[in-house]
This record gives sequence, C-alpha cells and structure tokens, in this order.
Amino acid sequence: MSRKLRILLIEDERLIAKNLKEILEKFNYEVVAIHSTAEEAYETLFDDNIDLIISDIEIKGLVDGIDASKVFQDIYNLPIIFITAYSDDEKIHRASRLENMVGYLVKPIKLEELKALIDMAILKYDVFGKEKVIEINNIYKYDPKHKELFENGVEVNLTRNEKLLLSILLNNEKVTSYEVINEAIWGTQKVSDGTRRQLIHRLKSKIKDLEIASKKGEGIYLKR
Repeated sequence: MSRKLRILLIEDERLIAKNLKEILEKFNYEVVAIHSTAEEAYETLFDDNIDLIISDIEIKGLVDGIDASKVFQDIYNLPIIFITAYSDDEKIHRASRLENMVGYLVKPIKLEELKALIDMAILKYDVFGKEKVIEINNIYKYDPKHKELFENGVEVNLTRNEKLLLSILLNNEKVTSYEVINEAIWGTQKVSDGTRRQLIHRLKSKIKDLEIASKKGEGIYLKR
C-alpha cells in the first residue's frame, strides 16, 4: 500500500464519530471528513479523493444512509460499510441490495470486525487500482482521481455538473434512472426535466465520440 486509505465517515452522533475516527487512525487510515448528512457528504466526495465510505444507516437530513449510499455508489463506485444501532431486518435487506455494500456492523462496533470489512473492501473493490487512468474508445482518457477527461491528450473543459454526470455514466454499465441523476447532481433541490435535458445535451456536445443513449421513461446510459 503506497498511501493511506482515505475514508469518509457519515455519523450524526458526535461521540461515536470521534471514537470511530480515533480507531481508524490507529489502524493507519485517514479519515478525510466526518459528516452528519448526505448533503454535506456530496460536496466532500466531489472535492476529495475518497476510497471508502463508512455510514450510519440512520443519519440526519432528508435521506437516510442507504438512499445516500445508492447515489455515492452510482457516481463514484465506492465500497460502503454500514453501521447501525440495532439489527433491523428490513433496513439491512434494503442496504444489501446495493452492489457496493461490503457489510454492516451493529453498535457497539467490534474492532476486529471493522478491520476485517475494511480489508475485504480493499481487496474486493481494488480500491487503490481505481486511481488508474481509464481509456475509452482509443480516443478519451478519464482520470478518476481528478475527475478529468482528455480527448487525444487535450483536457475536455467540463463543468462540475457535467463531471458528475460523466462519472455516473462511466461507473454504470446499465441504465441510470433520471431520479438517481437528479439526486446525485442537484440533491434535494427541485429540478425540471428541461434542466436535466440541457445538462445531458451539453455533455453530449462536448464528448461527441461517446454516445449517450436513452431508454424511454427510464434513464440514460453510455454505449460502449
């Protein structure tokens, strides 16, 4: 491992968050930020290079840790470890439907179980390998660490929202629903279909050699 694992912690109980941060740092991991809501986490994920998310299921804000992690997964393709105060079968079932869920821990957290899940995430999701530049159609190169796209060696000038949309498309081989796109890019802000269509159109105009296709009434995907 050439550098420390960078973790985003989402936990709305300050004492638990503080204790968990200290434990993770003793394991020689870096806790990049601690947030109590999904909305705060969205900004950190865009601005910083994160390897792993550890999130409480019950958090403050308009969405819980499971719904928030669905967005994190679709945009950044990051592994996720959930923590919860009690074993709730319905919520655990919801969480388990996320492809990137590594596992979950019930409070009080056992250190050996936490370490085992983190080790599993590193191996299963090739955490450090995700920094490699991705080649697309022999024309484009995408740098996931800096969220930059290059066409024949020249950087394509993309806005923040265009970068988010491109990241969603590159991380998903299936159709991404309009609902997920709206939440990932605009969060809780209400946005019209026209605004979303304009964003898709702008991205299409900048990456003409990549075909963004739509499935009527469902969403969009990148033809590969």
